[in-house]
Amino acid sequence: MEHKNKTVSSFVSLYTFKKLYSKVKIFKGQKIVDGKKVPCVDIGCNWYVYYSYRNPYTKKLQRIIVKGGVNRIKTVTERTIVIKELQKAVTRWLQDGYNPFTKNPNINNDVDISKFTIKEALQLSYNEKCKVWSESTTTHNKSSFDIFINWLDDKNLSDKNINELSKRHISLFLNNLTSKKIITNVTRNNYRRLVVSLIQQLVNDDIIKHNFTNSIPKLKENPKKNKPFSKQQLIDIKKYLIANDPYLFKYIQFVMYAFLRPIEVTRIKVKDINLIRSVIEVKTKTERNSTVLIIDKLKTVIDDLDIDYNNAEYHIFTNEFKPGIWNTHREKSKTDFFIRRFKKLKNKLNLNEDYGIYSFRHTFALDLYNSFVKQGLTQLEAKHKLMTITRHKSLSGLENYLRDIGAVLPKDYSSDYTVDF
Repeated sequence: MEHKNKTVSSFVSLYTFKKLYSKVKIFKGQKIVDGKKVPCVDIGCNWYVYYSYRNPYTKKLQRIIVKGGVNRIKTVTERTIVIKELQKAVTRWLQDGYNPFTKNPNINNDVDISKFTIKEALQLSYNEKCKVWSESTTTHNKSSFDIFINWLDDKNLSDKNINELSKRHISLFLNNLTSKKIITNVTRNNYRRLVVSLIQQLVNDDIIKHNFTNSIPKLKENPKKNKPFSKQQLIDIKKYLIANDPYLFKYIQFVMYAFLRPIEVTRIKVKDINLIRSVIEVKTKTERNSTVLIIDKLKTVIDDLDIDYNNAEYHIFTNEFKPGIWNTHREKSKTDFFIRRFKKLKNKLNLNEDYGIYSFRHTFALDLYNSFVKQGLTQLEAKHKLMTITRHKSLSGLENYLRDIGAVLPKDYSSDYTVDF
C-alpha cells in the first residue's frame, strides 16, 4: 500500500506578554561648568526618578515622574543619597503591585502620608532619630519626647492629621514649660531643639512640606558653670582625696592631665591606651575618636591603676575600684557614681554649687595659660599652644572658654585715666 506524504502546518499562534512597567531611573539636574555637564542643585535644576507604566486605557507605556521632595535637599552629595533611596522605594512599590493609574489598597500604609496622625508621625520621626543619636542623647531625649507627647494628648491633638500641627502648637507647648518656672532657659531651648529636629526629620521623609519650627526663637541662656579652684582649695582637696578616696583622686587626675570630660574618662578601655605611642584614643562629645597625649604626670597615674593589658575590653575605671567590665543601662550612671563620691568631699570642705569635677579642668587650663604667658609667650601664642592641649576647634571657642574661667583679664589701667574723680 502506498503512503502519501501529508503537509502539516507548522504555524503556531504566539502570544506576546507586554511589559507592565520599565526600570526606575534617576534624572539629575545639570549645569555647564568649564564646558562639562555637572550635577546642579540650584533653583530650577530639578532631580527626580522616572519610569514608564502601561496605561490601562491606551495600552501604551506612559512616563511617570516622582520627585518625592528630593529637590529640597541643598547639597549634591546629600541629594544623591536621597534620590538613590527614592529609586529603591519606587522600585519596591512597583514590585509590590503599585499601579500609578489606580488606587492600591494593598500597598503598605506608610506610603500614604495623608493617613499619619500627629502622634504616629512624631513617633516615626523619633524612631528614625534614635538610629543616629548616641546612647546618652537618646536617653536624655526620651523623657522630653514623652512630655511633649503627653502634652499633645492633653490638648486632644495626638489623633489629628500631621498636617494640622502648626507653629502655634509648638509655641504653646514651649510657653507652657516656661510658665511653670520649673525649667531654665537652657532646658527650654533643649526642648525646642528636640522638636525642631523631629519636624525636620518629617520634612526629610517627605511627610510634611517644610519645617515651621525653625523660626521659633531661642531664649537667652545663662548657664551656670563651674568655677576654677583656688590654690588653697586644691591643697585641701588633694589632702582629703589621698586620705579618704585615692580612687577618685586618680579619676580626677585624668580630667586634669588629659583635659577630658568626666564622661570621657569612664569610656576609656584598656585597648584605647597605647603606651608605645604615648596616646589614648577617646570617644568625645563631638567626635567619634580623639587622640590624647599621655604626658609623664598621666603615665604615673596609669601605672598606679595596675591595668591588665591582656583584657582589652576592660574599662580602666569602674564601680569595683579597679579595671574591669562596667556595663550600665545608662552611660550617665557611670559619671554619677563619681559625682556622688565627690559630693562627700564638697560637704566636708564646704564647697558650694559653683564647684564640680569640671572645675579641675578649668583650674588647670587657667594654670597652663598663665604659665605660658609668664614664660614670655604673647597671649595669642599662649592660646594657640593651649588649643592643642584642650582640643578646642577654633581660637574663638578657646577665647570664650578662657573668658568664662577668668583667664583673659586686662592689666591694671589706673595710670591710663586722665580724669581724677
